Amino acid sequence: RTPRRVVDDMFAAFTVTASAVRAPCAMHSRTAQPHQSARIAAFSTGAGRRELALSTARRQGQSHGVAARKIEATAHRANVQATATEVDEKEAVCYLRGVRMSASKVRRVLDVIRGKSYEECLIMLEFMPYRSCEPILNALFSAASNAKNNLGMNKAKLYVSECYADGGATMKRFQPRAQGRPFAIRKRTCSLVLKMKERED
Repeated sequence: RTPRRVVDDMFAAFTVTASAVRAPCAMHSRTAQPHQSARIAAFSTGAGRRELALSTARRQGQSHGVAARKIEATAHRANVQATATEVDEKEAVCYLRGVRMSASKVRRVLDVIRGKSYEECLIMLEFMPYRSCEPILNALFSAASNAKNNLGMNKAKLYVSECYADGGATMKRFQPRAQGRPFAIRKRTCSLVLKMKERED
């Protein structure tokens, strides 16, 4: 056969195959048209639009109502916890920041006075041979004054309920050493928190 006939035969086969593939798609589209037209006709009327609006409003109202109830419940729990904290945990606090010594040197003194009464702490800090006793004594005086003046507590019933020290900023200095090499000097600082409560009889 000539090349012209070969090309004609290939074109005829391609046309038959394409028509066979398009036939099911056309049939599916023809069968789906009545349902789509019925749906469009239903929602094009006033009753259909009102029904759609009502169903949407119900769903939104239910979701908003559930969210509002959850928010109200969370706020109520937070208020109850805050009230209980204010009533149960009445304590005086003193924050001392920028103390020029390491936190480990302050902690060894705080571990001794934790849980002790105000008078016992005064005696211990007065005679302990550590340099960190001075800032801790100042913080103790401040916390006791806050308890008496701001909260109306009795100093004779106060005790150290909580105390801790955290590391602060470190100042870096350098000192010349052998062969002109710099030797780093780290000057530590810490922050001190001391809390006092009134002991119940």
